[in-house]
Amino acid sequence: MTLNYQDIENAVNQEENAGGFALLIQRFKNLGVKRYDYFVEEGVYRYYDENSTIDLRMNGVAKTVAEQPSASGIKAAVTKAQAGMIDFEGFCQLAGKAGISYWITDLEQMVVSYRDVKKNEILAEPIPLITEQ
Repeated sequence: MTLNYQDIENAVNQEENAGGFALLIQRFKNLGVKRYDYFVEEGVYRYYDENSTIDLRMNGVAKTVAEQPSASGIKAAVTKAQAGMIDFEGFCQLAGKAGISYWITDLEQMVVSYRDVKKNEILAEPIPLITEQ
């Protein structure tokens, strides 16, 4: 399977806010995405499937990354995003201020790992599962 820009973009555009993250992850899984990374300073996503990668900007906006990481800063940003209190650009701004250079969203392990410029894991958050209504 090869990743398709249009399919990924359509899945992203269906997400209304961070509260819909679990559904977005399910859409990515259906497209064959195994993981994706988001690079804060570049404002670029890198999606991975079994055999290929694709880099996309989509809604990414480059943000400055602080040199010193802050676990409490990124945790507060994640909490705000999960509550739908901030949009993606606001989240990226807060992540950069918390010294997060990039994050890895692993769709097989169902965890998001936030990392600093030295590639140290600052916070790992489980990806919520879709609950049946």
